[in-house]
Amino acid sequence: MNKLLIQKIIDLLNNRNRNNFHIYKNNGYINLLGLYQQAIFEETNDEEIMKLKIKNFKRVEFKSFDSKNLVGIYHLNEKKSKKWIVACHGFSSSKESSAIASYYFNKLGYNIFSFDFRNHGESDDALITMGINEEKDLLSALQYVKKVLKAKEINLIGFSMGAHTVNRFALSNELKKYNIKFAIADSPYFETNKVLKKIINSIGWSVIGNILDKLLVEIYKVYNNKYKINIEEDTLTYKLPLCKNTFPILYLHSKKDIVTDYRDSEKFYNLRKVLKVKDSLNIFQTGEHIRTQILHTEMYWKIVENFINKK
Repeated sequence: MNKLLIQKIIDLLNNRNRNNFHIYKNNGYINLLGLYQQAIFEETNDEEIMKLKIKNFKRVEFKSFDSKNLVGIYHLNEKKSKKWIVACHGFSSSKESSAIASYYFNKLGYNIFSFDFRNHGESDDALITMGINEEKDLLSALQYVKKVLKAKEINLIGFSMGAHTVNRFALSNELKKYNIKFAIADSPYFETNKVLKKIINSIGWSVIGNILDKLLVEIYKVYNNKYKINIEEDTLTYKLPLCKNTFPILYLHSKKDIVTDYRDSEKFYNLRKVLKVKDSLNIFQTGEHIRTQILHTEMYWKIVENFINKK
């Protein structure tokens, strides 16, 4: 198969969010936060979101495992707190979206930290691996929050790719030092190869539909041979028996999600029963991908708050 075509598709996968550097000039992240804040308020009329003072967000930088520079932002609660929520955005999104989507934690007394995964937002260019290397980015973020921001308790919320990354980390046995009490996984996917197939198919080339499976095989080979990332065989199932310690996860999904399948949340929930933690699952009947928070705002946050209070 044409190597140029394969590389072109990989380049497209890794360049969908890389034309926004001009947005970030002169603390442009504040403007982005404001746009997200206003948009969510207009859709939900939840006055709680406007209580999040976006001008109080501070920008920081830190390194990932491979020396890639990652950029984060954080917001301190008005009431002094050592509790943090770390927010993880989805594919082709950024730290600003996940920070604003975590607004309700400000009411609950948490500090908010959000960061750009590799090749997103302001972070360095790097291969997007749909959760594999992103898990290591998350670990670097947790190290920063604990060591530099002096967090005593850290909790997680992830959206789509960020939710998948949170699930990976929950099985990593890297937990004790961070005192993680809970996580929320909004619209995760279970297998990286299946979601990659959907993303490639969404690029829109009419030719892809006829040769998609063959393309995927070649793309997997490039990821494996050139970048040493085995997407095809990467699965969380094998991690479950190796997991010695984890934390409760609340799974939130919609039956109308056509980007990630709500049955993946059910799969996570059912497979994790062997870990004997108090996970919870809520499947909404309506709502597009990572939009249940917008469509069912009051119910969404009530479910979250009840879950946290049981911990």
